[in-house]
Amino acid sequence: MVLIKLLVLTTTFPLWEGDSTPAFVYELSKRLVIEGFDTYVLAPHCEGAKKFEVLDGIKIYRFPYFFPTKYQRLVDGAGILPNLKKSNLAKIQLPFLFLSQLYYSMKIIKREDIDVVHSHWIVSNGLVGAICKKVFGIKHVLTEHAAGLVALNKFPFKHSLAGFILSNCDGISVVSSHVYDRLLEFVHPRVLNDTKRKLEIIPMGVNTNQFKVNKDKNELKAKYNIKSENVLLFIGRLAEKKGVVYLIKALPSIISKVPSTTLIICGNGPLKDECENLTKKVGMNDFIKFTGYITEEEKVDYLSMTDLLIVPSIVTDDGDTEGLPVVILEGLSMGKPIIASDVGGIKDVIKDRINGFLIEPKNSIMIAETVSELISNKELMLQFSKFSLKTAEEYDWNTIGKKYYLHLNIL
Repeated sequence: MVLIKLLVLTTTFPLWEGDSTPAFVYELSKRLVIEGFDTYVLAPHCEGAKKFEVLDGIKIYRFPYFFPTKYQRLVDGAGILPNLKKSNLAKIQLPFLFLSQLYYSMKIIKREDIDVVHSHWIVSNGLVGAICKKVFGIKHVLTEHAAGLVALNKFPFKHSLAGFILSNCDGISVVSSHVYDRLLEFVHPRVLNDTKRKLEIIPMGVNTNQFKVNKDKNELKAKYNIKSENVLLFIGRLAEKKGVVYLIKALPSIISKVPSTTLIICGNGPLKDECENLTKKVGMNDFIKFTGYITEEEKVDYLSMTDLLIVPSIVTDDGDTEGLPVVILEGLSMGKPIIASDVGGIKDVIKDRINGFLIEPKNSIMIAETVSELISNKELMLQFSKFSLKTAEEYDWNTIGKKYYLHLNIL
């Protein structure tokens, strides 16, 4: 049996073991190896990372895009869009990233005799994949998560650019119904039916076995010095679209109704100082714990300990929002009740008053009222927990990996 050689193009990929960069492209690539693809990944290099290594059967190449490499600012754990906002040097590096990625993609395709290119995000990876299809006549499959469309919307001639990329795709997947609708807004009516024919909704997944644990909550509270009866949890990058500031603003009202409550905020990001300063401003220092970066083992501990996972995501002024936050799938895998904003692809998974609550984004009052209602209703929390576990089964990586295998196996 001849293995299909697959080249994955991504700008989000862990740089080393323990790196805090979101790992969903890595997890998907591992499953594609298991499903039988000879898998190569091309991702941007960052100072301190290896330029080539093999992990879990994935051959990983990391390409430089600026010299000296220690001044590379565009791609790191914060993400391209936030980096563009905070760094003029990052803005300068954008065309260099595209050209370098295109050069190294062509180099690997020729050397390794690649059969299929799988690009994540329509720009710039999807554009590179489309050009490689035109040049080499190979197959190209695009997966859009959400942020690529935000970036595309800033380009001149964005509809023409989208038309070129999508017409040079043999398959297209999106991670949620929201991204599906948003993508079609860029499609010319003349080719709408052809695009829909190639388009599937396939979310990212979760390793449910990792979260099938039974840890004692009281022991965990003692381990992490949590003395409150109720534990609320936020896990994610401290970035604008995550909406954590609205959760912090909601806490005084929550504490007034449910005093024995602690909010644990896990993660780092560009808004870390702002979040900590806001906590002081609203007088919640004694009720909020910032952990910073956490390991996967610590994530399981915090999810085991918590009574309620809160995902207060928003749509930013420039249109950036969630595709489908992986932390929701992780929380569901542990049977946790979830309160989440009704944005992006979240409603594909959270069904209001069945496995969680959907709330308005940027509404601190609604967050506080919903948290207070749920904490005081143990029967409803048990109902949510039951349906959470059932929902999670649909998103296990073994199931999702097979869906992507069928989507990519187009030769």
